[in-house]
Amino acid sequence: MKCIPIAEAIGTEKLRQFIVLARRYCALIEAPQPVAPEAFLPEMQQVLAVLYAAALRLDWIDLQSNVDYEVAKIDLQAILVIVAEKVGDNRYYWNVFDPTDMTDEPPVCYDLLDDLGDIYKDLQYSLRVFDLQTADSQENAVWGFNHDFSAHWGQHCINAMRALHFFVQKLEKN
Repeated sequence: MKCIPIAEAIGTEKLRQFIVLARRYCALIEAPQPVAPEAFLPEMQQVLAVLYAAALRLDWIDLQSNVDYEVAKIDLQAILVIVAEKVGDNRYYWNVFDPTDMTDEPPVCYDLLDDLGDIYKDLQYSLRVFDLQTADSQENAVWGFNHDFSAHWGQHCINAMRALHFFVQKLEKN
């Protein structure tokens, strides 16, 4: 995969759009007001679809400085309590870890709350680092958006979108 300099990536429209969508996702997760699953799940389904597509378009950058930044701690447990109310009973689903592995592995019970929380944690950390607005912090954040997507939250996003598809279908039938 070809890497580009951070100076090239930082001003692109695709990065700006991704950051807007990442903030939208985090705001939807954080919103404290009670939202019924019938409203939350379809909106989450739409947000995840565009967020995933935007992440696919991000440019890889050549990371020059690898720094772990001290940013405000993310209280994931408090976030998960908020999200659990919005998800309601539409939480658990069956899945296989690697659908391309043709061995006879049984499906495993997954948790939509875990998926949404892990996506939030990865995005929120990189957004907070990006918002430090130094050249090094923005470089690390942009690299983190791509790396975390490829290595971690992209899979959670795909799993969540698949589960949401079926949860939303069921809600629409009722």
